[in-house]
Amino acid sequence: MNKDPLHGVKLENILIDLEKKFGWKTMGETLNINCFINNPRLKSSLKFLRKTPWARKKVEILYLKTFCKDNPATSELIRNFIEQKNNSGSAKIKSEKGFSWPTIKSK
Repeated sequence: MNKDPLHGVKLENILIDLEKKFGWKTMGETLNINCFINNPRLKSSLKFLRKTPWARKKVEILYLKTFCKDNPATSELIRNFIEQKNNSGSAKIKSEKGFSWPTIKSK
């Protein structure tokens, strides 16, 4: 049995679920990804995210925090994503406690 909550979940389904829950505008503001802000469409967003690993990781983390927060493997997976980012020479996360996702206000 695979503990990864993203195992078997297609990127398209992730985007569809997030768009239903938050909408393109909120996703764009929260994740700061231009493909969700300017003329957002599923097809173009999929194309961009498949070619841009940093953006895909942001989307996957939002999905995990939103739909898989009760899965025990979620926090470990998010931690691994952040470590990969830090090891790739990207900006360091300032918080000593680890990653803290901004709160998304429900409408």
